[in-house]
Amino acid sequence: MIVALNERNERRTKILSYLMTKLSGAGFSIFIFFIATLFLADFDMYEAVKNIANPFIWLVFYGYGIVCSLFIDLLVFKIPKINTTIKVILYILAGYIIFIPWGWLALIAGTVGALCSLLFYLGMYLSQRKMVFKYGFAIMAPFILVILMNLDFTIKMKWEETKGDSSYTASFSYFNGEHAIPIHAKKGQTITFSVQFNNINEGGYGYHVLNEENELVGMNEGDEQQHRIEVKDSGIYRIIVTGDGLKGSFQVVWDVEE
Repeated sequence: MIVALNERNERRTKILSYLMTKLSGAGFSIFIFFIATLFLADFDMYEAVKNIANPFIWLVFYGYGIVCSLFIDLLVFKIPKINTTIKVILYILAGYIIFIPWGWLALIAGTVGALCSLLFYLGMYLSQRKMVFKYGFAIMAPFILVILMNLDFTIKMKWEETKGDSSYTASFSYFNGEHAIPIHAKKGQTITFSVQFNNINEGGYGYHVLNEENELVGMNEGDEQQHRIEVKDSGIYRIIVTGDGLKGSFQVVWDVEE
């Protein structure tokens, strides 16, 4: 009985170690992906964190990536003649396949996907040799990214704001990130608003609307650059104004109608 119990515990340990290896591959590849996006964004933490916070990115690395890795392991188990070279090729193909529906963009996106697949494989390889590496990237790496995703890296300099009952105006010498303007509305009401920018230094800017579940809300175009939102659920709707190294000002004016 003791022998059977030891065998069961050993089996559980092997399964846990195997799963941790997969998580380490996903953690390593997504962490390197974040570092790469940070470099491409000229170390703009707001932009890099915004990119890594995309649910699609996590679904690719932790969903598609792990499933493909399990499938490749199954092929290797069923077909012992598959060597390391073929295994690496399978990972590269997996990086391309997911982007086939993108048409001609699949060549570019697939190349990035293939590189990420190789990073996934490298992460698993290294995790099998260093216990610290395995648990570091399986647990700590995604934990760090989740913390970063919950921090606000918006930078505002010489920010001056004026708040009204149905308006908001802000001027600044530098704005990089986002600013939320909350509007309370009840089901059946209509929110009408307009956003005007005074762009002094040709910086980037934009805006969108989120509901209480942080979901994008569709907007209908109105007259004089106005937008209309048909409120389907009561709650707080946030107009998110964004700036990319912007200098100047913006004004938001809104009205809630029955």
